[in-house]
Amino acid sequence: MIEIEGPLRVQADVHRATAAPGDPAPYAGEDSFTFLRLRITDADGVTGDGFTGRFCVAEVAHLLNGAVAQALARPGPLPDLARQLNPRAMTGVVVSALSALDVALWDLAGKRAGETVAAMLGATRPAAPVHVTCGFPALEIDALIRACADEVVNGAQGVKVLVAAKGRGVAEDLVRLRAVRAAIGPRAELIADANCGWDLDSAMDFVRGAAALDLAWLEEPVKANDRHALAALSQMAPMPLGAGQMEQSADRFDLLAEAGVSVIQPNAVFAGGIGAAVSAARAALQAGCTVSPAGGWDLVNLHWMCGALGAGAVELHRAQARIVRLLTQTPPQMAGGMLRVPDAPGLGLSPDEGALAACRAG
Repeated sequence: MIEIEGPLRVQADVHRATAAPGDPAPYAGEDSFTFLRLRITDADGVTGDGFTGRFCVAEVAHLLNGAVAQALARPGPLPDLARQLNPRAMTGVVVSALSALDVALWDLAGKRAGETVAAMLGATRPAAPVHVTCGFPALEIDALIRACADEVVNGAQGVKVLVAAKGRGVAEDLVRLRAVRAAIGPRAELIADANCGWDLDSAMDFVRGAAALDLAWLEEPVKANDRHALAALSQMAPMPLGAGQMEQSADRFDLLAEAGVSVIQPNAVFAGGIGAAVSAARAALQAGCTVSPAGGWDLVNLHWMCGALGAGAVELHRAQARIVRLLTQTPPQMAGGMLRVPDAPGLGLSPDEGALAACRAG
């Protein structure tokens, strides 16, 4: 955790972002666009924003507004909350809370220093190439083709299509992916993301059928990211495997790499924060893997990817547009297939406090 002196005031709120015309439909449950926003304020009135996703957000907010707030209210160096609250290195609510806190502390530190978070991490590069998640399950095949082709025309390095969803079988997913590949051409990268939706047999059926698609990788193909199933699949898959967007343990990232996952995908809002994501990424690189965060939240992940890593693409998740609108008036824009780090200090956000208050859920 980045070093900042207390006391700090803590306020965690749960929000449910509402749709605007043209926004993609939810595909992972009614809570798809529920998120936690943490705001910390130092003695000088400087604030930092942190976030985590929809899982157990009421419980995460309770922990942040309770035990964490009490611990940070004291003057002096911040306590080792991971040691105090999670001495056995469990995952879940505690790590989600620490993720939001670490992101907020980096944002606060950047604002105090007048630097971007990326600059504080080393400013390895000003921008990162983009994979756009745009192939949503609700799209019928013609609309799917248009969505993916338009992103490639606009410069995206590649597109991500969701599979194992909306009751479709492997055969139908393969038909959709073949149509996308034909539309985007052979040079654009194509990623299939199963969101842990298949058993091993179904995943094996898919990789056999997808052998000619030249997938950049197959993302989280098996239920629960089961490392034994991933190891079996990696032995036969003609494409790389990716996983890790919601993992919360350094050991789990290591086990994924050992199982043959070659694209490691830490997301700072779940993994324990920016520091934990960077550590997982560096360990993955040392193991010979590539790194490409997933699960949305490019507003956060762009900073550590460009600050600490010299290579690797970021995910621009079109379904998160409704959340992005709440957090910044000037989101990073893809130009020439790249997302550029914002120039403003910290994470460069400008939250719409009125809109956030209107969609507060608890």
